[in-house]
Amino acid sequence: MNDDMRKPGPGRPASRLARWGAALGLLAAGWGMAAAAGAASFPDHQIELVVPFSPGGSTDAMARYAAPRLSKLLGVPVVVMNKPGAGGAIGTSYVLAQPDGYRIMTGGNSNLGPLLVPGSNLARYKLDDIAPLGMSTTNTMAIVCNTGRYRDFAAFAGDIKDKPAGTVRIASWGPRSPSHFYIEILAQQIGRKVLHIPFAGGNDAMLATMGDHVDAAVVTLATALPHVQAGKLKVLAVTSAERSADLPDVPSIKELGYPKAVYVSFDGFATAAAVPPDRIARLRAAMETVLTDREYQAEIKKMGADPQFMNGTDYAAFLRRNLQTLSEIAASADMEQ
Repeated sequence: MNDDMRKPGPGRPASRLARWGAALGLLAAGWGMAAAAGAASFPDHQIELVVPFSPGGSTDAMARYAAPRLSKLLGVPVVVMNKPGAGGAIGTSYVLAQPDGYRIMTGGNSNLGPLLVPGSNLARYKLDDIAPLGMSTTNTMAIVCNTGRYRDFAAFAGDIKDKPAGTVRIASWGPRSPSHFYIEILAQQIGRKVLHIPFAGGNDAMLATMGDHVDAAVVTLATALPHVQAGKLKVLAVTSAERSADLPDVPSIKELGYPKAVYVSFDGFATAAAVPPDRIARLRAAMETVLTDREYQAEIKKMGADPQFMNGTDYAAFLRRNLQTLSEIAASADMEQ
């Protein structure tokens, strides 16, 4: 064989390298085009909007108002799925298990707040695992009872003080939920322990209350309002600093003499932080359009909640501040799981 064919000679290495360089360039261009095509085509099939609570509550209603609007914007079906359990941890974990953008969820002061407070063993995820898409609402909570149970809040508080500690049964929409935290706050302020009864969602807690299976419950005002208006449920107090425009005759917890028991919940939407950034950006943009839509906000007002938009970045910072507040509350209370 000619030595020219075996040994590097003038021009040969450069020529060979040029061919390799050209091939690699085409390959890189191909990858780039594929990535761009993938970003442009997202989404190209059905998206699951997971509600990590049972049907019928205010979070469920919020998701069902948002789903058809998101579907119209994204050009694919957006299907609401309820996956309750473990205070919201089951549904949240389901979304995190498939970080491709085709699973999103409601994410607020339940699954993205109390469950993550140190001491909880319900969640197997951290706030860093979450990509918030936007805040949707703030929700005044309500202390409710069966229409025949208590005359007013004073009678309710008196019952807690007069009965043995830990015997008045107050329902929440889940362990380590905002309503559970609020029950602990309220018991601290009244000065006597109560018995916390967790349910799989606000609607379940409310139904137990209407059925007189518990003494009272803490649910969102939005969840309770239709049943209050139908005469099936009584609101003893709202947890905000001011009275609610929806129930102007019901006192606020502050005016009843418990300013340290003022607390308002909130809700929004999120997905997994491991979803590709371009897909998160696409979902955040669509969510902002939906959550700032006047018709959507009108629906939120009708159900008794307050529209309160915050974009994904700001919502992420807000969730961190809220987690710090909840951690301080938990540290001062002997909270069961």
